Amino acid sequence: MAPKVENLSPDASADFADIWYDIAPDDHFWVWWRFKHLLWEIRAIDLDTALPMRGLDIGCGHGAVQRQLAANTRWIADGCDLNRLALEKNAGHPARVLYYDVHDRRPELREYYDFLVMFDVLEHIPDAASFVQSAAYHLKPGGFVFVNVPAMQSLYSKYDAIQGHCRRYDKPTLHEHLAAGPFTVHSMRYWGMLMVPIVLARKLYVSRKTSAEDIMKRGFQPPGRASASMLSAVLGVEARWLASPPLGTSLMAVARKPT
Repeated sequence: MAPKVENLSPDASADFADIWYDIAPDDHFWVWWRFKHLLWEIRAIDLDTALPMRGLDIGCGHGAVQRQLAANTRWIADGCDLNRLALEKNAGHPARVLYYDVHDRRPELREYYDFLVMFDVLEHIPDAASFVQSAAYHLKPGGFVFVNVPAMQSLYSKYDAIQGHCRRYDKPTLHEHLAAGPFTVHSMRYWGMLMVPIVLARKLYVSRKTSAEDIMKRGFQPPGRASASMLSAVLGVEARWLASPPLGTSLMAVARKPT
């Protein structure tokens, strides 16, 4: 069933490669491990996922995180995005689907949510600090925001450019952008350290490609089930033996809005 998209903002262009929503299913190994890291961060701050909470997934896309939360917790995350194609694919969960620009700061959504999710969003925003301030408007005092971004600027490649990434992050830059919220940063952890050689290889591989669609597909899709299983196993080994890697292809942060 097609989702009911609520229009809360005027039409605007969304600078994001639409093909992403066809090559990033919920069971993609990276999408799944990103969610597992989210669950670990939630448990680390002693939040109970068995208790109902309402959040906002900013830059929700086709709803992967919303579906994952609904299937594995009692948390419900409304989702907002400015990509209509993505929102039309956003179904399979009980939350709201909003065509909404957080900069509009709707009065009825002021300090409405218990938590925020911003997964792989901030790297697309030229003025990320201003965006974080607008996101914070929607969060209750004392609420948490969970952020994931691509890490290590040295890994920036044609793949990032096609994705619309303005940057890849390190801890100081992400801390600066979240502090502008103003949020108090609770934790930051790199993950995907064992993926660094693979992403470096991708950087070299896509440097010779000219087709945007080919760069997207080759840059994110494993060549087969066996490869996907192997990469998932690599992330599993890392998660078991490296609680806080010194670097990684992704960076996850937890921050809190002051009371």
